[in-house]
Amino acid sequence: MFRHILIPSDGSAASQLAVNAALRMARESGARVTAVHVLPEEPALASLAAAPDENSILADIARQANTLHVDCTTLEVHGDQPHAAIISTALQRNCDLIAMASRGRSGLASLMLGSQTQKVLTHSKIPVLVFREG
Repeated sequence: MFRHILIPSDGSAASQLAVNAALRMARESGARVTAVHVLPEEPALASLAAAPDENSILADIARQANTLHVDCTTLEVHGDQPHAAIISTALQRNCDLIAMASRGRSGLASLMLGSQTQKVLTHSKIPVLVFREG
């Protein structure tokens, strides 16, 4: 079973569903989690991609994990290629699973980021569990 799960989140509804499912899975298996939020390196792009309260994304995940008694570390990472930042973080943190949504934000953020889940699936040597809406 998995012992350390990386949960990337962009704060979207789809991402929140993945967070909920991954935290339940972590609770049931006794795994710990690292929740990560990736922002662009360029400050101007970061402000365009930012949700109204970026800090609340990770704070909300930490609260949910605490409620479920799941050991959770939160991490904000900066990188112009979110998929690479996700994979790199998983490797650095010795995660044995990446659990993420099949798609994230729409609008400008999706145009800028593209299909990060597909890129993580393509490039990760660590198993990836993808949660789909619906």
